[in-house]
Amino acid sequence: MDHPCIAWSGLSRKIPVLVFFAEAIVSKDGNIRSVGERYNLAFKIVRTESRLVRGLLTTHGFHEIHPNSNDFNLMWTGSHLKPYLLRSLQDFQKVNHFPRSYELTRKDRLYKNIQRMQQSHGFKNFHIVPQTFVLPSEYQEFCSSFVKDQGPWIIKPVASSRGRGIYLVSNPTQIPMDENILVSRYINNPLLIDDFKFDVRLYVLVTSYDPLTIYLYEEGLARFATVKYDCGTKNIKNQFMHLTNYSVNKKSSDYVSCDDPEVEDYGNKWSMSAMLRYLKQEGKDTTLLMSQVEDLVIKAVLSAELQIATACKMFVPHRNNCFELYGFDVLIDSNLKPWLLEVNLSPSLACDAPLDLKIKASMISDMFSIVGDSAHKGRYIYIFFKRKPPYKKVTSQNAN
Repeated sequence: MDHPCIAWSGLSRKIPVLVFFAEAIVSKDGNIRSVGERYNLAFKIVRTESRLVRGLLTTHGFHEIHPNSNDFNLMWTGSHLKPYLLRSLQDFQKVNHFPRSYELTRKDRLYKNIQRMQQSHGFKNFHIVPQTFVLPSEYQEFCSSFVKDQGPWIIKPVASSRGRGIYLVSNPTQIPMDENILVSRYINNPLLIDDFKFDVRLYVLVTSYDPLTIYLYEEGLARFATVKYDCGTKNIKNQFMHLTNYSVNKKSSDYVSCDDPEVEDYGNKWSMSAMLRYLKQEGKDTTLLMSQVEDLVIKAVLSAELQIATACKMFVPHRNNCFELYGFDVLIDSNLKPWLLEVNLSPSLACDAPLDLKIKASMISDMFSIVGDSAHKGRYIYIFFKRKPPYKKVTSQNAN
């Protein structure tokens, strides 16, 4: 079959590999739809709303089934699956979460896992997160550190997202003790662009925890605060200065959006590559920076590898049933050291600006091309996977 969406793989070059095209979401090309329709590929979306995922799958000929149906090739869900659902998966079915991914995406578990790696492999080798305490259980340890460094410190709920419940404090008396929270040393020397603080959203795809297989997408989003940065304590409560979350800053009257997808370095959201070009022009060593970012990604995933791999052996019947897209939030300080702020389960795929659609549509289409899908047709199982660029495959051997 000679078709733009089909490549051939395997030793005999007889396994059809479905290649996804981001442009299909705009072009609605009937020829592209024909492959998924021919193999009767099906998907379902559960407990989430993702227009982008639905759009890409339908334009490639997948048909959507009822959330209660089990006759699917791909299940896209906004939360973890119950063990009994994982155990029922057939070999041609895929879901977008691993069991126990919260070991990486819950802030308290992430920090505890990294702390364990610091203790077993040396603090310096896993110094990828700011000093952090889980309160109230580690309140005394926090107070001892506070005496040495009075802050500011940043407070985060252990299991929230989109900047909710995050604020800065300069005194332990400002911290509530009636719920589990994280208190982290605030990085008060962030790298600035035009005097604004920013962070970077990276997209990390894990296709297997045994063996561990990690892909880092080569494009991301730099997200800017809307008020120029000032480390003075009088501005400690100004979220628009200290927080870089898009969901926070879009509420600011100073938020600037860009309507041109070809302009990637204007307003409060840039492409990561535009940010790197800017830093390179400023004389920064962006090659070293990105190698440190890769190192950070690998070490964070390694910290949760054992728990997730063990859960897979317990609950997942087939090696290739699960994959996961994580959203890594990274802050770069003025010394060009990257710090991991958090890892997001089900990172936002909303496309509120043309740049979002440009980056996320390509990222998701390449993810599906890597992860693959399979069609059960008669006695034959056609395994669709493949297409690597522009994801960059990183492995634990790359870690310093």
